[in-house]
Amino acid sequence: MNDVVIKDRLRGWIFDRAKDKPAELKDDTPVLESGILSSLDVVELILFIEEIKGEEVAVDALEADSIRDVNAIYATFFAS
Repeated sequence: MNDVVIKDRLRGWIFDRAKDKPAELKDDTPVLESGILSSLDVVELILFIEEIKGEEVAVDALEADSIRDVNAIYATFFAS
């Protein structure tokens, strides 16, 4: 799976879970800070990331900046 597909899937998941749907969701849109996702959504987001990756995520080392936006999520969990 390439970076375009992964980012598309992440954006789609975030948009589907958003309480207040954003007019536009870019890769650099802050998802927690802008209220698109709640802190409770983060658990489900991590599970979704694990599903895409096919492996567990080390949540004990997870920092807030790691899930700031789609670019950060991709860089943290998928970039090699």
